[in-house]
Amino acid sequence: MKKLLLTTIAFVFVLQYAVADQLQWVTKEEAEATIKYLKENKVKKALLWCACCDDDKPVLLKIKKIEMKYTGYDNFYEVVFTGKLEDGSAFSQGVDLAYIHIRFEDWAYSIGVVMKFECDPCTGPFFWDKNKRKEWE
Repeated sequence: MKKLLLTTIAFVFVLQYAVADQLQWVTKEEAEATIKYLKENKVKKALLWCACCDDDKPVLLKIKKIEMKYTGYDNFYEVVFTGKLEDGSAFSQGVDLAYIHIRFEDWAYSIGVVMKFECDPCTGPFFWDKNKRKEWE
């Protein structure tokens, strides 16, 4: 019984970690395709939000630069976003592409979904409320 309990706890821990970092590390080809798509479509704003993470709220990011960084492991890279958050603080880090959302008309979509990468952003498209951030946008 003790072994079953420990196995279950370990499984839940691994499952939770796997969901939390779905597209944090991607292949070089996926990173290049994502950056190319965002630049070609002149994406300048994104919402950072992990819908399945406790107490996480959407945060608007004004994007100044997007680049990729080698993780040092195998063929895995991170897509690094640099810019300013809506509170004015600087932001520069690799992001999980499943949990960063971009705007099309009045709706926000996960970049991972837009790029057709296998992921679960824990939410479908959602309304991008311009009025909440009108003065900042």
